[in-house]
Formats: sequence, structure tokens, C-alpha cells
Amino acid sequence: MVAAQRYRPRCMLTLRLLLIACIAGGCAWCEDLDEAKILAAARVADDLYQRHFEELAAILQSADEGRRIEAIGDLGRLDDPMAVAQLLPFLDAGNHSAAELVAGCHALGHLANTAAVPGLRVLLSNHGDAEVRIAALNALDVIKATASRDYMPKTKDVDPPINGSALTNLGTIAHAPAADTLARALIHDSRPLVRQMCAIGLGRIGDKTQGPNLQDALSDADTGVRRYAAEALVKLNYTASVPYLLMALEGNIAGQHIDRCVRILTGQDFGFDYRDNELKRRDAVERGFKWWTDHAAELAR
Repeated sequence: MVAAQRYRPRCMLTLRLLLIACIAGGCAWCEDLDEAKILAAARVADDLYQRHFEELAAILQSADEGRRIEAIGDLGRLDDPMAVAQLLPFLDAGNHSAAELVAGCHALGHLANTAAVPGLRVLLSNHGDAEVRIAALNALDVIKATASRDYMPKTKDVDPPINGSALTNLGTIAHAPAADTLARALIHDSRPLVRQMCAIGLGRIGDKTQGPNLQDALSDADTGVRRYAAEALVKLNYTASVPYLLMALEGNIAGQHIDRCVRILTGQDFGFDYRDNELKRRDAVERGFKWWTDHAAELAR
């Protein structure tokens, strides 16, 4: 049994390729091996794996939930497409506990088989347990089956992990309405982490019409939001934001990050150092505004 548990489909493939090489005479060290014995060894290994697979599948019917969850995980780690059919029932919320559903999401996400997508989407949309929804969302992401219809409804989820993950992931896909959703949350959401995620997402989307919303976020009460808003403006190459970035420097909140963004957008170093005293920082900002006055016509667009 212990030996059987060590077998995986990729191990079987390696053994079979070795067998082919030996039969073809390409393996010098096994020239003296009997072909029949090699074939017999391959059959034994295959039988051991099949027996292990069947034992795990049988445990899925056990009355012990802990054993079922363990077997779900073991089947997922086999990396065997045949395990998908055994695991799909564990996306059925009507027949399984939240713990089993989470295990099923993890296992099917690891297998990355698109057959699991419909069931995962049902759990993501309808299940009342936040942990289950998070597991379903993560599995969809692993499977690469995520799309705007998965994330948009979740931006209104009451659980921060779901809400924040959906808002962040909206920033990674080319879906025009996502920008407005992120912008609204950047302005109105009370949670700093979510606002940070929205700023990052707007930078990823690359919609320059969101520049003004990101400029406003430079005065956010949260240091992280200010930083990521500035970095998003750089990603948009929104040069019209330079004076807003300079004003943000005056408060020296996230100063080192905002200064870096100013240098990238302007190609200039005005001598700002967030560790300097207030007078030196103010002088650097004034140099920045003077430079802007001379170049605003070409950059404020």
C-alpha cells in the first residue's frame, strides 16, 4: 500500500518511456534485462496505481467526513484527469458540507479542468459561506476561467476577502465597465485595503479617463492608497497629474513613492527627499512647480 501511494500518472509515463527506450535498444545499462520482465514490472506498477486510485474513490463514500476530505485532497494531487469525475460531486452544496466543498474547490482547481467551471461558478454566486466562495474564486482563477461575470457581482459581496479579490481581479481583465466599478469603490469604500486594490486595478486597466479619480485619491487618508494611486497614474502615463503629485508631496505622506512617480513622469529630479526637514522639502516642491509652469502646455493633455 505504501508503495502504491507513491505512484503518480507522470511516474507511469516515465516508466513507459523508459520501457520503449529499452526495447528500442537505446538504453545501454538495461541491455541484459528481459523484455518480458520489464513489461511485467510496468503492469505491476500500473496495477498498484489503479488500486490506489480505486481505494481513494471508495473512501469518498465513507461515513467519516475527515476521511472523505483527505481522499479529496489526495485525488486532486494525483494530477490525473480521471479524478475529475470523482471530484465534481463535491461541488454540490445540496449534498456536502462547507468543508467538503472547500476541499473539492481546492482539488479541482489544482487539476485545472474546465469541467469544474460551472459548479465553481454556482458556489461563487450562491453559497452563503465566505470560505466556500473564496475557494471557488481561487479555483476559477487557477483554471484560468475567470471572466467579468464572475467578478462583477462579487464587488458587492459583504465579505471583504471576496469583495477585495473581485475588485482587484477586475483590474486584470479587459472589461470596460470594471473601471467605473473600481473608481466608485476607490471614492466611496470605507476600507483602506479595498481602496488600495481599486487604485492598483485602475492602473492595470489603463483607462486614462480615470486619471482625475486617481488624482483625487492622492489626498486619501490612507498612505497606501496615495502610493498606489500615484503609481497607477504612472502606468497611465497621465502627465497632467504632475501638479497634483507635487501637491501630494507637500504633505510627505508616502513621500518616497510619490517622488519616484514624479521623477518617472517628468524625467526630472527636483531634489525631494522625504527624510529632509520641511524647508528643504518645500524648496524641492517649489522647483517642481516652476518646472511644471514651463512645461505645462506640452504635458497637460
